[in-house]
Amino acid sequence: MKALWLAAAWCVAGSVPAGAAEPAAAKPDRGVWVIRDVTVIPADTDEVLAHRTVVIREGRIAGIQAPGALLHPAGARYIDGRGKFLIPGLVDAHVHIATEGALRDSKNPLLAGLDTGADHVYDRHVLLSFLKAGVTGAANLGGGAHSDEDLLWLRDEIAAGRILGPRLYVAKRINGPRAEVASPRPAEVPASKPGAPTTAADGIAAVRAARERGYDFIKPYQFLNRETYQAVVEETRRQGMVSSGHLPELGCGVCADRAFAFAHPLDNIAHSEELGRYGRESDLAPRDIDALAERVARGKIGVTPTLITLKQILHMYVQREVPPVPGDWLALVDPVTRLDWAPANNPYLSAKFRNQDGADTFSAGYDFSRLLTRELWKRGVPLTVGTDAPLPGLAFGVSVHQEMIELREVGLSPLEVLRAATVNAHRLFDRQGGSGAVRVGERADLVLLDVDPLADLRNVARIDGVFVQGRWLPAARIEAMLKESDQAMRELSQRIQARQAAAERSKPAP
Repeated sequence: MKALWLAAAWCVAGSVPAGAAEPAAAKPDRGVWVIRDVTVIPADTDEVLAHRTVVIREGRIAGIQAPGALLHPAGARYIDGRGKFLIPGLVDAHVHIATEGALRDSKNPLLAGLDTGADHVYDRHVLLSFLKAGVTGAANLGGGAHSDEDLLWLRDEIAAGRILGPRLYVAKRINGPRAEVASPRPAEVPASKPGAPTTAADGIAAVRAARERGYDFIKPYQFLNRETYQAVVEETRRQGMVSSGHLPELGCGVCADRAFAFAHPLDNIAHSEELGRYGRESDLAPRDIDALAERVARGKIGVTPTLITLKQILHMYVQREVPPVPGDWLALVDPVTRLDWAPANNPYLSAKFRNQDGADTFSAGYDFSRLLTRELWKRGVPLTVGTDAPLPGLAFGVSVHQEMIELREVGLSPLEVLRAATVNAHRLFDRQGGSGAVRVGERADLVLLDVDPLADLRNVARIDGVFVQGRWLPAARIEAMLKESDQAMRELSQRIQARQAAAERSKPAP
């Protein structure tokens, strides 16, 4: 039936010149595109399909033709794929996207109420940074109320084609008050409410409200007590939603213990560091790596290791500076993120951070997480690629490439890393939306690379162009659109600097 549908939809279009591609300045649109003579890396198997012709129609992959195919879709535009490689679009499975809504939530007086420019130029700039890196999907793991509302709106605008950006998956973070699990427990804990639940009933209400509002998944957080954590995890499953978050806190009267946490498993653990936190029960003993990995595998839990996050934190602890951003990516970091990275606002550069209990184990914790991630991989635990950007030194988009290298360095093959960055993320966050692989019928969220990523994983940065929901964006076009926001970012930086100067002037004289 599928073959008959394709044949009926195609006809010979001899008037369309071979090799003709969309001009860099053209408005991106859907329609029919043909990539000729390209090597396809589907990513869901070990296959590598050389010399294929790929047809994209109205946002879907309509055909992947073997060498020598002569059919041409009517009205198609062509891309020369000779020597190039087509992979699925990458997904950042753990990110905290900077939005204009987050600024409205900001407690920093330099940012609250800041004019970010017209027509969501700030949001658009951030979203384009993902596309520049070939990141066509991003899972946001919780923010404030205004930030979440902005993200839900942006998600729908992107899906409708009115704003260019990665497909967004928006989590509702559900967390209890920290006082609930502090040790020793304080005399008074705030009354339970769905916004900060300490009872099962309020935890269930929080999940149901998130489902009704249209969130994509739930992020349980670590300061939920035992009863509420279980209720949130189980109600998330009953509602048909995915849970990706933190393991519950240990060591207090109302806290979970290790056995309880794994008896009520998340779908996905958002950091390998979360398992490392449990490893501190054994003082990061090497033997505990096997025990934790076995628990995760037995529970059929996925993990987003975010090893690059730990690496950056360790760098800041040891070197007392923000790690360098690769290549020319620092120029794309927006002024608000730059302000957050500055020493005055960066908690990882503070004396308080350096002097906290257990700081001397940061390096051992990073090593523990790397070895644990390797054991998870060896046991077949589904891994995904997440970054926790914009943690200082981690720019939106390119940080995905950095995390992919981290996974390569613990032993995954380039293809396994690519699978973690693509199809594994789709299986986690978008179970009804297809596999995410380069296959007929799947959505056309794709990246065209100039060089083979299986020969050297660093080649994922050698991007010729990106298909995002079937819209073709040559790399030059993405660069041009980012350039268009340069002036708006400079003006935003000037407004922040003016506020900084005013704040300095208002300080009392010493």
